[in-house]
Amino acid sequence: MRVVTGFFIFFLLMIGVDGPLVAMSRLGCLGLGAAEVWVPGLGYGISRQWDKAIVFGSSRLITSSLAYSSYDTIYYQDDPDQIYQTVDKANTESGKTETRVYLNKETWDANYYSSLNFNLLLISLGDLYQHSCKPNTETYDLMLSPFRFDHFYKKWEFWIPIGVLIGNFAYFNEASEKESETRVRYFLKRGLKESDLRRDSFPKYYFVGVGEEMFFRGTLQHYFFETMKDSWGGSPAASRHLSIAAASVVFAAGHDGNGFTADYFWAFMFGIYEGYVYHPSLESFDLMTAIAVHSWWDLLVTYTILNSAEFTESQAKVKIPLLSIGFRY
Repeated sequence: MRVVTGFFIFFLLMIGVDGPLVAMSRLGCLGLGAAEVWVPGLGYGISRQWDKAIVFGSSRLITSSLAYSSYDTIYYQDDPDQIYQTVDKANTESGKTETRVYLNKETWDANYYSSLNFNLLLISLGDLYQHSCKPNTETYDLMLSPFRFDHFYKKWEFWIPIGVLIGNFAYFNEASEKESETRVRYFLKRGLKESDLRRDSFPKYYFVGVGEEMFFRGTLQHYFFETMKDSWGGSPAASRHLSIAAASVVFAAGHDGNGFTADYFWAFMFGIYEGYVYHPSLESFDLMTAIAVHSWWDLLVTYTILNSAEFTESQAKVKIPLLSIGFRY
């Protein structure tokens, strides 16, 4: 469903509202986007971007295969209520209100690889739209944005949210020692380990920041701004503010608050902030800083939760046959 939704938005962007002549000129790039959605690497191959066909295409094929192999088991948990449960402090031995996370390896792997796959797709769609499907190397630079401190180390837009999170980290450490505060407890099953969560969370949330900002800010918000300003005749200043709000509404719609993800309201507010980071003035756009803020925000929040949590691991029994012969194609 997320792949279909992403391509539907991409379709509207490529067709646009600028008139039939411009729409016709975008149909070829739209076709490449469709090819990239359904056959990873095909759109890049047709446009002769062989490096990206190999890098993005093979990465998406691998992650989609790994995700499907975990989805297609009886152990996959498709109901978030099975995974996340809140227990009042009156009913816990710790005397704290507990958020309990019941998670097995199949569910973690399915969500991990599908997240990587989806955000690689968002990067590809953003790349194709922003460069009119022409070969470029800028996308590789943008993927390294969280480590481009040379670009944003003097920007207060980056350091304000990071400062908030550092303060939150200190609060979480203090809270974990207080009997009246909440506690997060992970119950890991079927071979899933705490080390797996810590290892996989970095690439997962790193790419969430890159993919979502490439698509929602670098593509969707930019499209809204140009359309409102050039096609609808709005003033540049009004178009800037309205495009930030419109992109934030779409961004918020993709967040439902399940688990530790943001709900609609906070996702909208975060989208507003990121919108102004990306478009700080009428003449400038700064996608690199927007990506860095998003990636580091998600990473710091995730590891703050993990560092303050308690873990119980229940390893699955492994049966090893004495003899196994088979063929796989």
